[in-house]
Amino acid sequence: MERPRKITFGEVRESGVRGVLIYCSDYRCSHHIAASADRWPDHIRLSDLEPRFVCAACGKRIADIRPDFHWDKPGDRSKPRAWPPSIAAIAASHQVVTALKQKIRSLPGAQARQRPRLHRA
Repeated sequence: MERPRKITFGEVRESGVRGVLIYCSDYRCSHHIAASADRWPDHIRLSDLEPRFVCAACGKRIADIRPDFHWDKPGDRSKPRAWPPSIAAIAASHQVVTALKQKIRSLPGAQARQRPRLHRA
């Protein structure tokens, strides 16, 4: 599968952005780092560098590189942001909800508390 071509580092800098966020392409890992975009020349596309990255956490090759529009904001950039939630966080919360539903169903008397289901005749 061919990845879409993204903007160049020159276009990123023209918009006033000086940093990039580099995400692991494995949604279960969700490891990411913030880096300065100053090390790459203007003619290089973000998508040209994506196959060259290897995740330090899981070892998967290929990253997703995006402009960091908050590059100049103070704070710890190594911590993930609260929004948007990563796919891994959504999957983890779904697993928790599913496990809780199974525990509730296994409680004594749980069958009596369930809603009656309508059956088609």
